[in-house]
Amino acid sequence: MESIQNVATRERRYAIVTPVRDEEDYIGGMIESILSQELRPSKWVIVDDGSTDKTAVIVDWYAEGNSFIELLKLPERGQREAGGEAAIVHAFRRLQFEEYDFIARYDADLLFSPDYIVRIVEEFERDPQLGIAGGGLYVKKNGGLELETAPDYHVRGALKMYRRQCLEQVGGLTTQIGWDTIDEIYAWSKGWKTKSFFQYRVIHRRPTGEGIKASRIYWERGKAEYYTWSHPIFVLGKTLKVAYDSRGFSNAASFLGGFLSCYLTMEKRLQDPVFSRTRRGQQLRRIASMFRASRHNPAASLITSNSIEPKDIR
Repeated sequence: MESIQNVATRERRYAIVTPVRDEEDYIGGMIESILSQELRPSKWVIVDDGSTDKTAVIVDWYAEGNSFIELLKLPERGQREAGGEAAIVHAFRRLQFEEYDFIARYDADLLFSPDYIVRIVEEFERDPQLGIAGGGLYVKKNGGLELETAPDYHVRGALKMYRRQCLEQVGGLTTQIGWDTIDEIYAWSKGWKTKSFFQYRVIHRRPTGEGIKASRIYWERGKAEYYTWSHPIFVLGKTLKVAYDSRGFSNAASFLGGFLSCYLTMEKRLQDPVFSRTRRGQQLRRIASMFRASRHNPAASLITSNSIEPKDIR
C-alpha cells in the first residue's frame, strides 16, 4: 500500500518560473525532463527575455500540447540582467501565489530525473521549517558527473524551490546582484531553514560561468559580497580560497577588487540592520567553527570548510 506521505506529496501543487534567453540548445531537453516528472507542475511560466534564436519557437511547440506551460515574451534588449531576475519579476505577476504550495525558480539548462520533484517535496514534508531547498548541480566531466561545490546550507540559484509562505515572507526575489544569497539571509532571519540535498542530482548542461571571462565572473562575485554585507574578514578568507583553488592570484585579485571597488565608490546596498546582522553573524560563527575544527584536525582551515549551518540567527 502506498504511504500516506507519498499520497500527500502527490497532492501538493507547485509552479515553476524559468528565465530564458537564446537557450535553443537546452530548453527542449529541460522541458522533456519536467514532462517526465512523477509530480508535474500546475503552472510553468517561461519568460523569454529577448531571445534572437529559436528558443520561443521551441517553447511554443511544447506549450501547444501542455496547457500548464505559458510563454511570456519580453522585448529584445541589449543585455540581460544578472541571473535573469528582472524576467522573474514578470513571471511572478502571472501567478496567484495562494494557489501553490511551492514555487520553483529553475534555469533552462538543467536535466532532472523523473523523481526529482517528488524527492524535494518530500524533504519539505519532513521538515516544516524548511523554506528553500534544491538538489546538487552536477556537470559531466571525464566520463562522470562532478558536483559544483557549495555549502549545504546554500541552494544554488539555478534550481531553487521555495515553500510559498517562505517566499512571501522574504518579499519575493530582488533584481540585485547576489539575489540567491539575499533570499536565504532573509529566510534565516524569519526562522526558515535552507538546504541543498546533494544526493538528488541535477545535470547542469552549461557549467556556471561558461563562456564568460573568469576575471569578470570573480569581479562580479566580489561585488556580490559587498552588496550582501559580507564581513571583510570573511571576504579575505574567501580571497585566499579563490587563490588556492585557482593556483594563482589573478582570479583572487579580481574577486577582492570587485569587493573593494564598491567600498571606494560607496555603492548603495541594502540598508537593513537585521539583514546585515544576520549575514555577518552567520559568517563569524562559521569562521569560529572552522578555527575550532582546525585545533582537532590540522588539515581543516578557514578557507576549505563549507558545511557550517546558520544557527541562532533570528
